Amino acid sequence: MIAYDPTNKRLALFQREATPESWDEQWNQKDLKKNISSGKTHHFIERFTKKYLSSGGRILEGGCGTGQVVFAMRSWGYDACGVDYAQQAIATTNALVPSLQVSAQDVRATTFPNAFFDGYWSLGVIEHFWDGFAPITKEAHRVLKPAGTLFLTFPWMSPLRRMKAHFGLYPRFDSSTDPTTFYEFMLDKERVVRELETQGFACAESYPYDALKGIKDEIAFLHLPLQKLYNSRSASARAIRYLFTIFFSRLCGHMLLLVCKKSSSVSP
Repeated sequence: MIAYDPTNKRLALFQREATPESWDEQWNQKDLKKNISSGKTHHFIERFTKKYLSSGGRILEGGCGTGQVVFAMRSWGYDACGVDYAQQAIATTNALVPSLQVSAQDVRATTFPNAFFDGYWSLGVIEHFWDGFAPITKEAHRVLKPAGTLFLTFPWMSPLRRMKAHFGLYPRFDSSTDPTTFYEFMLDKERVVRELETQGFACAESYPYDALKGIKDEIAFLHLPLQKLYNSRSASARAIRYLFTIFFSRLCGHMLLLVCKKSSSVSP
């Protein structure tokens, strides 16, 4: 079920609570080693990383899962490491790829020293915390060097979702809603930006993407035909998904990337 929170201008998806155990189950794949190495195909991550960070820079991925993106960033010439609270997934990755620097840690309180990293990637993490994401981004601010770069992605309230909310097309929930089955929020961009600014970040760029999912999930009669395209791994399907991102993401992209610079040396 998806419900609208008018107070915070966000949607909430209720299906299964995002716990360490649920992520361990999701990442328990048969060919995990091959899955990890597939991270080098994350082209938009490569493009933005290289745009803002010099080769050899030190990067942390907060919420790294099995380490796909960490593996990719190392292959692109960065000194990358990752943390995740799914302990079994981390243990499996450590056993399969011992050279990969991933460890079981809480993204809200890591063991790294202050001002240690040039960059910090967070891919679809902050939306899973019922009590809010501020502790995660404050920790990112702490471990980033002055002028370090935060790359933050999350499901967002696209214009299509805002329009549906305006016309009352989602059921509503309030603070008394049972969070037992909460999975993720779809967040309001302006509210996220304001929170980051209070923490000492300056947002430099935004990039909406994954328009195909944004359309299939929000327009009911298109869901079934587009789901097949979304699940396909063929070259033609990938090309079509890319075209959807180019032409429709600003209207209905499922995800949003914010690129932010640490603008002060001390987190408020």
